[in-house]
Amino acid sequence: MNSYRVEVAVFAIALTVFGLVALALVWSGDWAYEGLANLNGVKQTTFILPASPVDPRPVEATINLPTAISWHHAWATYVTGVSAVPAISFGLPVFSQDEYAHMADVRAVFRGAEVAAVLALFVGLYRVARARRRGEALSLLRAGGLIAAAIVAVIGVVAVFAFDPLFLLFHEVFFPQGNFLFDPATSNLLRLYPEWYWQGVTAGVGVSFIAVTLLAAGAAHVALRRRSNTYTRAA
Repeated sequence: MNSYRVEVAVFAIALTVFGLVALALVWSGDWAYEGLANLNGVKQTTFILPASPVDPRPVEATINLPTAISWHHAWATYVTGVSAVPAISFGLPVFSQDEYAHMADVRAVFRGAEVAAVLALFVGLYRVARARRRGEALSLLRAGGLIAAAIVAVIGVVAVFAFDPLFLLFHEVFFPQGNFLFDPATSNLLRLYPEWYWQGVTAGVGVSFIAVTLLAAGAAHVALRRRSNTYTRAA
């Protein structure tokens, strides 16, 4: 029994790591940014454009939603490793050096998370293969799925009441150098990614993960019930 509990715990953790990273990739898409912007009634934002030789004063320019999505696309592909080029605009420094440095750190963390997700996938598949040889694969999927959903649900409940402290704690853990603190009055990165975006993406990833794992656990439960009924009739 203790061995089985260890198997379930390891599988649940592997499922959680892989699932959250995979869904973070999904929710980094342009569709998510556009959908969350529309949900929050955001049709445009403003950027602080740098001074030019013609006008030495920084100016505030209106950025419509399609343009904001294009900026998001450039950053998302860079962070996730699809592109090696950060978001630039014809060589103009639309974002500060600190912002570019922070996004380079984000890219490194995310690439590390992708490696962890691949390892978690192999661990999970290995555990399922072992359980299958013992006829316990469906039980493992059901129990592991329920535990993984519970883990994320607990984190989600805490995040509802303490999103800002958790968000800050996450950055302090993964970016101890502290280059994630920007002035809201001048940071284009914060204007591109305001609080509604992070709250929406976090909720989307969490709800999607819980839904998928519960569906998988439910399917495993139904299969176990059918198998049990078949064995009973055969006896």
